[in-house]
Amino acid sequence: VMWVNGLRLDVAELAKVAHEAGAYIIVDAIQQAGALRVEADRLGLDFVAVGSQKWLMAPYGVGALCVSRRAVEELSPPRPGYLSLAVKDWDAFWADPSKTPAGWTQVEEGALKFEYGGTFPPLSLKGLAASASLINELGVERAEEVVLRLRKALVEELEDLRLEVLSPPEARKASGIVLFRVPGGLRENYMAAVRLRSRGVMVSARGAAGVWGIRASVHFPNKEEDVEALGEALRG
Repeated sequence: VMWVNGLRLDVAELAKVAHEAGAYIIVDAIQQAGALRVEADRLGLDFVAVGSQKWLMAPYGVGALCVSRRAVEELSPPRPGYLSLAVKDWDAFWADPSKTPAGWTQVEEGALKFEYGGTFPPLSLKGLAASASLINELGVERAEEVVLRLRKALVEELEDLRLEVLSPPEARKASGIVLFRVPGGLRENYMAAVRLRSRGVMVSARGAAGVWGIRASVHFPNKEEDVEALGEALRG
């Protein structure tokens, strides 16, 4: 999903092209995971990366990587980190300063061999666990259904106001992100976004590669009343 206008790309076709060329495909799903299904196996994706702070509704600082069975079997990290090493007893290194894992080459099995190292942020992990529990309780399919229903209502509200909607109209390309413009240029749209935020309607002025406007997003915790509030603020 593109971060500016919410376009949902045909990554299955991209994966097919990549595999025919003997390449692997990695997808950044940070604008999708938590709001829409991410069917990595069905789409033929080798790597899917996500972050916690967007649609997963968790604090900053946590990321996750999903790795296909094919990629696990065929690839290994060129320089393993200490968390990817298949070391069962680290106490042996702590107890004897002459021993070092620097020359250790055996890595973990499965996707863990791509885990490089570092210190995990416990508070962010706790937040991600709570938000994941909330999403799983509702169900990813139900979350997607709510997001796309609210997105449809949002587009209809904007069209009733005769505003230009720059997000794709096709349902298969839609996401929870909608980009639109009010009359005028960049400055007018930026100031409109500022006014909306001052009225408690959280939108953003966004643009890239010649595509720009006001970005509004709907997630499953939102209600129809939130869409109506945006329309009222734009009318006012």
